Amino acid sequence: MHALRVLLARSARSRFVRQLSTSTESVSILPKHLQPGPNHLEQAQTVASRTGTLDINSPPANVRPEMWQLFVTTLPRIDPKATKQPKKSVLHWILLNAETKEELDMALQLTYEWRMSMKTITQATAQIWSEACIRLNYPEPFLTMLMDRWKYRQLPIPYTMARFIKFLGTLGSEERLDDAFRVFALYPYYQLKYDAAAYGALVEACCEVNTDEAWRRALVVSEETLANDPPMITLEALQALEKRSGERGEPEMADRYRTLAKRLDLKPADTKEAQFDQDGNHVA
Repeated sequence: MHALRVLLARSARSRFVRQLSTSTESVSILPKHLQPGPNHLEQAQTVASRTGTLDINSPPANVRPEMWQLFVTTLPRIDPKATKQPKKSVLHWILLNAETKEELDMALQLTYEWRMSMKTITQATAQIWSEACIRLNYPEPFLTMLMDRWKYRQLPIPYTMARFIKFLGTLGSEERLDDAFRVFALYPYYQLKYDAAAYGALVEACCEVNTDEAWRRALVVSEETLANDPPMITLEALQALEKRSGERGEPEMADRYRTLAKRLDLKPADTKEAQFDQDGNHVA
């Protein structure tokens, strides 16, 4: 009788393990409306792209198989002749859920194919891209797109640009600070006007990099914008200058920026995130 109970217990435990394994395998990281159907999976075993032939069963290192399947099965549907066109939600979902740099590289290729097929990309798409790169501390994809407007045709808004400039500064290197200045220089290229947020972001980026050259650049940028009437600078930038002056043992400079902030009566920046309507356009 004891032996029978042992066998029954083992059988139940084995059945439970099998059920657990099956249920785990059936759970998808993709929402149901984005999961490729059997026909898509069968038709997209290999797909030709502008960068070569892609095998649906051979995801690159650090790219999850289901992410790769979604990417590969989406590419043929981008063709204008395809009967069922993909929605921007596919690209947005990949960006919002990317966990590795390699998955962002994959999204960059999808964005390229998307734009070469003249598919719509909105201001919201640029913001989602920027946030994905910030989240993964991987600025290269968004930098690549910003630097090549013809190829990727992004539509950044001032909020997106200023936030990305500050992020580049937090990476703490002269190389990334150079990138921050390049992004700042792109404002006219994207028909954006320089404002206090733009100048303030660049000053803050300079103050994040602990080198004499970065400090020199912070002073040059701040003096340039303070010469405007009215000065185009933010409270946060003046506070960064004050803090950095103190760290460098320059109390008179620190006092100057503290006094200036009071005289200009600047208010803290609005911390509310940018809002977009259902069409992906920025809501001012």
